[in-house]
Amino acid sequence: MTHEPDYEKPLYDCLQAIAPLPPDLWLDLLAHIEIKHYSKNRNIAGQLFDMHIVLAGTIVKRRDEKSNENSDVLDFISPRQAIYHIERIDNCYFEADSSSTLALISREQQDTLLNKHPIFNRHLRHFIVEVLKSRTFRSKLVNLQGIEKKTLFKKAYPDAYRDCAIKDKSSFLGLTPTYYSSLDI
Repeated sequence: MTHEPDYEKPLYDCLQAIAPLPPDLWLDLLAHIEIKHYSKNRNIAGQLFDMHIVLAGTIVKRRDEKSNENSDVLDFISPRQAIYHIERIDNCYFEADSSSTLALISREQQDTLLNKHPIFNRHLRHFIVEVLKSRTFRSKLVNLQGIEKKTLFKKAYPDAYRDCAIKDKSSFLGLTPTYYSSLDI
């Protein structure tokens, strides 16, 4: 790993909040991860099943529409959440919405860490569950009025609500930007 002590504490705190992080696992993690910095609007790439843990910034997951410049927003990923790279089978891509810092753990490195430290499975399962929960969030919005959608979004995604572009937030909620902006909550 590129030694970046500024990001060791947020990563440690994130993982320790999920499950115990024994010192030997922590040292192996530091040896196996790579800290990556992305500027706004940069795509975040990875191989199939690689995982990025967001340490700073917000990431937008978009539907990959080659013919449409304004791709639908599928999700917002905030600090302490993870991206599992399944773009090739999910027709999507990930983009930094702001200057962002992520910790990359490749699929091979995940396997190595799991074999040596079975407790790491608890950390990975947590991130997988969070990804699955976020995939179902939009289904909760189907029968809601615009104001209810915006209120629920503000509660579930406070960073994205505060920082992301109206066109992205309205796309995620299935609203027009004008209508989204008119909703006063």
